[in-house]
Amino acid sequence: MTPSPSSSTPPAPAPRSGPGGRLWRWTKRLLMLAAVAGVLLVLVCAGVYFYFNQGLPSAEALRNYALPQVTKVRCADGSVCAEYFLPQGRRTVVNIEHLPPHVRNAFLAAEDADFYKHAGLDFFGMTRAAVKNLIPGSRKSGASTLTQQVVKNMLLTPERSLSRKIREWILTPRVEQALTKDQILSLYINQVYYGQGRSGIEEAALYYFGKHAEKLSLGEAAVLAGTVQSPNRINPERNIVKAKQRQRYVLGQMAAHGFAPQAEVDKELEKPIVLAPRPPPEQGLYYAEEIRRTLVARYGEEAVLSGGLRVDIAMEPKLQAVADDSVRKGLEAVDRRQGYRGPVGTIDLARFERLKPLLARQVEEAGRRQKEGASVADLTSLAQTEEPPPAVAGAPVAPTPTEEAEDATLSPDEKLAQGVALAPLVEGLRVAGVVTQVDDTTKKARVDLVGRMAEIPFASVTWARQKGKSAPTKMSQVMKPGDIVRVRVLRVTPAPALLDATLDQVPLVQGGLVVIRPSDRHVVALVGGYDFARSPYNRATQARRQPGSSFKPFIYGAALGSGRFTPITTVNDAPEAIRDPYTGKTWKPQNYDRTFEGPMTLRTALTKSKNTVSVRIIEAITPVAAIDFANRAGIRSPLPENLTLALGTGEVSMIEAANAYATLQSNGRYAEPLLLLKVTNAQGKVLEEHQPAFEEKLPPAVAYLTTSLMRSVVEEGTARAVTELHRPAAGKTGTANESRDTWFSGYTADWVASAWVGFDDHSPLGGSETGGRAPLPIWLEFMRAAHEGLPAREFEVPPGVVQVRIDPATGLLAGNSVPGRLESFLEGTQPTAEAPPPGHASETDFFLQEGSRGL
Repeated sequence: MTPSPSSSTPPAPAPRSGPGGRLWRWTKRLLMLAAVAGVLLVLVCAGVYFYFNQGLPSAEALRNYALPQVTKVRCADGSVCAEYFLPQGRRTVVNIEHLPPHVRNAFLAAEDADFYKHAGLDFFGMTRAAVKNLIPGSRKSGASTLTQQVVKNMLLTPERSLSRKIREWILTPRVEQALTKDQILSLYINQVYYGQGRSGIEEAALYYFGKHAEKLSLGEAAVLAGTVQSPNRINPERNIVKAKQRQRYVLGQMAAHGFAPQAEVDKELEKPIVLAPRPPPEQGLYYAEEIRRTLVARYGEEAVLSGGLRVDIAMEPKLQAVADDSVRKGLEAVDRRQGYRGPVGTIDLARFERLKPLLARQVEEAGRRQKEGASVADLTSLAQTEEPPPAVAGAPVAPTPTEEAEDATLSPDEKLAQGVALAPLVEGLRVAGVVTQVDDTTKKARVDLVGRMAEIPFASVTWARQKGKSAPTKMSQVMKPGDIVRVRVLRVTPAPALLDATLDQVPLVQGGLVVIRPSDRHVVALVGGYDFARSPYNRATQARRQPGSSFKPFIYGAALGSGRFTPITTVNDAPEAIRDPYTGKTWKPQNYDRTFEGPMTLRTALTKSKNTVSVRIIEAITPVAAIDFANRAGIRSPLPENLTLALGTGEVSMIEAANAYATLQSNGRYAEPLLLLKVTNAQGKVLEEHQPAFEEKLPPAVAYLTTSLMRSVVEEGTARAVTELHRPAAGKTGTANESRDTWFSGYTADWVASAWVGFDDHSPLGGSETGGRAPLPIWLEFMRAAHEGLPAREFEVPPGVVQVRIDPATGLLAGNSVPGRLESFLEGTQPTAEAPPPGHASETDFFLQEGSRGL
C-alpha cells in the first residue's frame, strides 16, 4: 500500500518574506564580505610586513650606537681652535642623566607629550594628521613620535615616501623594546639639528647661550626645543621673532601637560631671548684644513669627522691671527696697485626697492648677540654677475617637512630675499651693497646696506683705476646707481647717521705665510691664501713656485762649504754668453736692474742679488753640489740640475722653504716642521705624538756664514725695510721671471718665516712688484707684532768661525793704520797678510786675480 502523505518527512519551511527576510540576506552577505575582506587585509598586511621587513636594520644596533661626534683641535694655548664634523653639524654628546628635568621636558612638550605613555606609535595622532592632510589648502602635518623620529634619523633616511613610512612603523615598536625611554630621548636630544651648523643640545647650548646644556634655564631650553621643528628658519640667530613665538608655544605646552609650574612659565613668557656674545671667528682655517687632510690620510674620513678625536697642534692663536691679518693687508695692497675690476654686479633700482621691504624685515627679525648692534645685509647674492654664494656650512642635507611646506608658499622674491646673508654691523665689516646715489659735486656716493646707508668719499677711491683707463677724476667714473659694490665700514655711527665706508675689492692675487719657531720647529702660524671660504687651496703646503733669488743663499752656502770661497772672494759681475753644459743651450744671464758693476765680493753680490755672480758660482761648484746643500737644509722638491738653478728656477713650497731657512738659522740643525703634535681617540688612547728630532745636516760654521751674508741683504740690500725691527735679522728677497712669483724668506733669533705673493695661474704681477715690495711687507707686518716684548738677540756663533777685522779695499787684515770692518770666516780661510798703509803701491794691485780669490 502506498503510504499516505501524512506519514512522510515534513516539508521545509517556506522562505521568509517581507523586509525582515531581505535584511537578513544582506546581513549574511555583508558578514561574508567582511570576513573575506578581513582575511585579505590580514594577508595584505602580512605581505606588506614581510616585504618591507626585508633588509631592515636591527633595532638592537641602537643599544651601542655611537653618535657622530665632533673632533676637537687644541692649539698651543689650550684653546679649541678647530673642529671637524659631518655636514649635519658639530656634535658633542651629553649624558641625559646630567640634564635637569625642565630641559628634557621641554622637548617632550614640543614634540611628544605622551612619550612616556605610548608604545612608540600614536595612532590617534596619526589618524588626525591623515584627515588633516586630506583637507585641501591645509598645511601638511605629521604625527611622528620621538621614537619614530629617532628611527627615521638614525636607522632610515629622511625621504618622504610611503615605503619609508611603513618601514618606520615596523621598526618603531622594535626600538621601544630594545631601548628604554630615557635611552631613546637621549638619542633624540643629542642627534637632532638646531641650526647654524650645530647638532645635539650641547653644541647648540654653547653656540646660542654660551653655556653647557646642563646649565640651560627653562626659557632657554624651550627655545632649543622649539628650534628643531624648523632649525634653519626659527633658530634665534636667524629669526628671533619666530623663535620667541615658538618658545611661547613650547612653554604653554609645558604648563598644560604639567611639565613646569604655571608661575615659572609666566615669568619666561615675556622675557626676551638673550643670546650670548658671538663666538670669536676661527683663526687659521688653512692650518686647520692642512691638519684635517693629514688626519684623513692616516685615519680615514669617518674617524676624523665623526670619531670625536682630540688633536693637539702647534698653532699659536695670537700669532696666527697676526699672520692672517698680515697676509690679508699685504694682498689688498698689491691688489689695489693692480687696479679696480668694477662692481660685483648690477641690479635694477626699481627691483631693489621691491625687494628691500622683504630684506628689511629679515634684518629687523634677526637675533642680536650681546655686545652687538643691528645687522645689515650682504647683497652679494643679488649681483647678476656674481657666482652664487657657497652653501651654509653645517646645513642639514634635507629641509624639514615644516621648512618644505613653508618654502612651497614663498614667492620668488621672498626666496631670493631669504638667500641674502646678514652680518652684524661692526667696524671693519666687509659686505656688498647697492649704490643708490652718486654725486660728482659733493664727490660722494651712497650705498644701501638695508637698514643702514653708507657714504663713500671720492678721496678714498682714487686708487680705483680700471684696466685700460687712467686714474679716476670723479666719482661717476668709479660707480653708478644700481651697481652692487663691496664696501668696508670704517666707522660705525649711531643710526640714522650715514656710515663711514670705503670701496672694497676681493683680491685676485694670492699669497701666504709660514712661521716656524726654530728652537722646536713648531709651525706657529700658516696662511695659505687670502680667503679660505673662497679658495681652500693651500698655497703654503700644496703649491710649488719658483723661489727666484730667495734660493741663492743655498748656492752661496754650498760655495762657502766647498772651501773655495769666503765672504770676501771676488767674482766678476759682467755680461757673458754661457753655454749650459747640462742643457746644451747658450744664454746670457741678466741682472734685475740690467746693470753690471764688475768685480765684487760674495757678500756684495748677494746683497745686490747679482744673477751673473750666482751663475759663475754654480758653474764652479756644479748644480749637484748646490742641490745637495739645499736638500740637506730641507728642500724636498725636485730641482733642475742645470745652471738656471742659480736663478731659483726650481719650484718649492713655502713650508719647505721656511724650514730650510730654519736649518740655516739653527746653524745647520735640521728637523721636520711640526704642525700635528698629538692625536687621542674618544676613549683617551694616544694614537700618535711628535717631538722635534734634530740632526746636524750642514756644517754649523757654514750655516752661520750664510746667515752672515744674508744679514747684509737686510742691512744694506734689497730688504733694508727689515731694519725697522731693530734687531739682528737675515733674509733674502726673491723675484722670479716676469714677477710671476715674489718671495721673502728670513729670520731673527726667535722666528723664521717665508712669505710668497703671486697669481694662481702664474700671470705676471707687473714689473714694479718684487720680493721687496709684495711679500716683504707681509713678513715685516707679522714680525713686528711677533717680536713685541722680546729682547733683541744676536745669532749664536758656532765653533769653527773666526771673526777678524779686514780692509774692505784689499780683503787683507786691517792694520793699525787702516780702518776696517769685522768679517767672519771659516777657521783657516781668514786672510793672514796685513793690508799696506794708505798710499803704498804694489805691483799686484795692477792685476785682477782669479782662482781661489775670484771668478
